[in-house]
Amino acid sequence: MSELKPEQNYENPNDFYTFEETKRYENNSGMKKTQTELTNIILQLYFEETKNKTKEISILDIGCGTGFSLEFLKNQGHYINLIGIDPAKEMLKICKYKKFECYLGDFENLPKEIINKKFDLIISISALQWILTNKQEMEIKNLIKKIGKSIKSILKENGIIIIQYYPPEKNTTEILNSSFERIGFFVKEYIYNKDNPKKQKFFLILKNKC
Repeated sequence: MSELKPEQNYENPNDFYTFEETKRYENNSGMKKTQTELTNIILQLYFEETKNKTKEISILDIGCGTGFSLEFLKNQGHYINLIGIDPAKEMLKICKYKKFECYLGDFENLPKEIINKKFDLIISISALQWILTNKQEMEIKNLIKKIGKSIKSILKENGIIIIQYYPPEKNTTEILNSSFERIGFFVKEYIYNKDNPKKQKFFLILKNKC
């Protein structure tokens, strides 16, 4: 029997990301490498989709954790409104220690500090499945309707949202795609390592329809 993933056992990330678990995460070189690679894929997808020639873009990282993605983005020269949010308090402590602007929050609860801001790029890596796992189809549809409108409100007119996630069920991608389209997004799916099921990484690319 395969080992259960954290989001299958813990509804609240704070219950899993204790001080000790967070320290293990931060010191895991493999985790940092994977997170950095995924962030780089997202960045390349952004530039391919927008044909943007400048690095001066405002970026929000939903589920920023201890700041692996923010570190990579900063090193790439993306300094304009580089902000992270995360629901795990221990994760945020480390992210703040690294001097990043980050706040307590998640897809469902955007912090007040960012609700009046607009971003060119909103990213999320390995976070969405935390709120999708153990939910029925109608629950997911209602959830996407709620969070979709919320993140749409802080996205610039020509901005893009790119979400990397691990689908909890086989039909999750179809449900997500149709749900995001229903609330006014053009949706494109990108699968990294498409021919290797064990190493596949799923990405959602969302653009405003109007």
